[in-house]
Amino acid sequence: MDAPVETSTRIQDDPQQWADDIHTALLRQLADPARHLPVTGNQVQVVRSWTGVHDGHPVLHVVYRHPWWDFTTGLRRYLDEVEHYPLNLPTPDVDPAVDLADDIVTSDIEETLGSVLESMVPDEDGVWWWGHPPLPADERRRGPAPGANGRSGPRRPR
Repeated sequence: MDAPVETSTRIQDDPQQWADDIHTALLRQLADPARHLPVTGNQVQVVRSWTGVHDGHPVLHVVYRHPWWDFTTGLRRYLDEVEHYPLNLPTPDVDPAVDLADDIVTSDIEETLGSVLESMVPDEDGVWWWGHPPLPADERRRGPAPGANGRSGPRRPR
């Protein structure tokens, strides 16, 4: 059996365990003292995070503070997209959950938001959410993206 099929079976058999495995690996990577962002040398700080299963899909939620902007960010991400990297190109001898966690940390959480800013949704706690719907924010509270109309926006690295 090839790796994507094994991973797909693993997700279908226990989507909550799959989400929990990714969550554990993601938190371990973000807490690694050797992991620093370019220019600032700071790290992303996790405020809170959790996993769940929504309509059969394993889902990760991460609320974090990024050193490059002045607002708290939330990411909601499905974890069963086995047709996308890295799950279709597994790293030999690396658990696919750890590989996906690394991809989420590197490509989603540590990266700048770019055009994502325009689609972010604030919740009642002031967390600006992005990622896969439904976002844990009240749709009626959609407002200007951070950085628009006097809100705090991304800080440029010094």
